[in-house]
Amino acid sequence: MEKKKQNISKIIQITIILLIILGIGTVIVKQVITPNVRLTQLQDNSSRQMMGYIMKTSTGKVIVIDGGLNEDEPNLVKHIQELGNKVDIWFITHPHEDHASAIIKVIEETDIPIEKIYYTMNDIEWYKEYESKRAEEAEKFCNALQNERVKGKTEEVTLNQIINIDFIKCEILGVKNPEITNNGFNNSSMVIKMNLPKSSILFLGDTGEESGDKLLNTQKDKLKSDIVQVAHHGQSGAKESLYKEINPRICLWPTPEWLWNNDSGGGKGSGPWTTLETRQWMENLGVKIHVIEKDGDTTIKVE
Repeated sequence: MEKKKQNISKIIQITIILLIILGIGTVIVKQVITPNVRLTQLQDNSSRQMMGYIMKTSTGKVIVIDGGLNEDEPNLVKHIQELGNKVDIWFITHPHEDHASAIIKVIEETDIPIEKIYYTMNDIEWYKEYESKRAEEAEKFCNALQNERVKGKTEEVTLNQIINIDFIKCEILGVKNPEITNNGFNNSSMVIKMNLPKSSILFLGDTGEESGDKLLNTQKDKLKSDIVQVAHHGQSGAKESLYKEINPRICLWPTPEWLWNNDSGGGKGSGPWTTLETRQWMENLGVKIHVIEKDGDTTIKVE
């Protein structure tokens, strides 16, 4: 009888151990297979504004959005090297130098493999007519796309195009807008919505008031997003009405400290920029999490 009790006790102990192992194993497997991205907002490395993001997916893909100025290229390259020294997908929202200079330098001065570049831009003659002071920036980017290293690996996106990157569904909600000639460079920014299994990220580039209104009129049902990259470095970009529709819980600010504080040298609020107003909009929306360029390279996990 005593032996029988001992056997039953052993069976119970073994069963408990197996259940514990099974439970731990389930948690480990769940952690391994839950699709996610590590999204890093890159810091500015000059006295000027810039925008750059690098992402690594749980399946190993590396995605870059813009990248910044020439001065920002070393930091960008460092991150690319740390993530495997290759880029699978590179999105360029528009060819302004504070967004596209770094990729030009990577193409022309490194051997980092780039598998695909997605971009949107108007004809060079359009920039010469409507953005003559900065048309050269568009020309430099256009010339870089002809480089042998990336020939055949570039594609101009189309409106509502779907780009699937493993578990991420990227939808192009905005492209070039040649009919908008006011603030033309910025109003022709690519707008990318990334849909992940549990959340969504909206990249606005330098979307301006006019192209922001166009998004509201044509893409309203697709705008709601958990995370938004605040347009045009947080000032003089899209209107408050667009952010109300997006209704984010996290804001990505590609905004250096002087611009964050609207400080032209005389302290907070001394500059001509509208960042403080945009910050108030986000406070009104109840946004609690802000990832700000001024705070250095910052990585968040998104599922």
